[in-house]
Amino acid sequence: MSNQLDKETLLEYLRSLRLLASPIIATDGRATVLDLSVGSRLRGREINNLGVAEFSDLIDEVMRDADTDFAFGRYAEPRELYSNENFAGNETSENRTIHMGLDLFCAADTPVHAPLDGTVALLENNARDLDYGPMVVLRHATDTGQVFYTLYGHLGLDTLKAIEQGQEVRAGEQIATVGSPPHNGNWPPHLHLQLILDLMSLDADFPGVACKSKQDYWLTLSPSPAVFFPQYDAKSLEYPPCN
Repeated sequence: MSNQLDKETLLEYLRSLRLLASPIIATDGRATVLDLSVGSRLRGREINNLGVAEFSDLIDEVMRDADTDFAFGRYAEPRELYSNENFAGNETSENRTIHMGLDLFCAADTPVHAPLDGTVALLENNARDLDYGPMVVLRHATDTGQVFYTLYGHLGLDTLKAIEQGQEVRAGEQIATVGSPPHNGNWPPHLHLQLILDLMSLDADFPGVACKSKQDYWLTLSPSPAVFFPQYDAKSLEYPPCN
């Protein structure tokens, strides 16, 4: 790993900034947490093989039940949602199923803001079905100059024209909007947020889902981004057991 910043050092640094960090999306403080894990149901319904419209409607119903406009999808959660060839393992027949980021389901066109000062390292449109769709990666540095990244996936198409690669952004500055299907990778409207220690030269192909057999490696490279939502219990946003 070329970046010497380790997982615990980064998380400790980010926790120290929690009163300074601007909200990526300003929630209502009542966001519910979805169970999208293997074998789970929402409102009694199986979630596998739902069309995007049905899945979106079901999530909207769950949010209405909870009297909120926001719902989290958990970090490190094993999921069966990733069904197409994009999620085949590169070296084995094992599919990628472990979610490496944190999802925040909300209305399309919801503004997305930079949580910290940074630079637009990547601005791409991964347009394949069930991919990131429009995505942004910001490059940040700690107060000692150690580099890390935040990745934002499933964005609105307008994002691709609103900012430029190499552009400097300030904490609190709008960098994107939440996208809608089919242009957001054909998912229910949500932000996929991922914290990354080292892009490993993978750039826009850095995975958001890992094989279970390699989850320790990938989840070390992508620690939990729950630190960016300090008003919520971090453990509730992470699939157990999660260190």
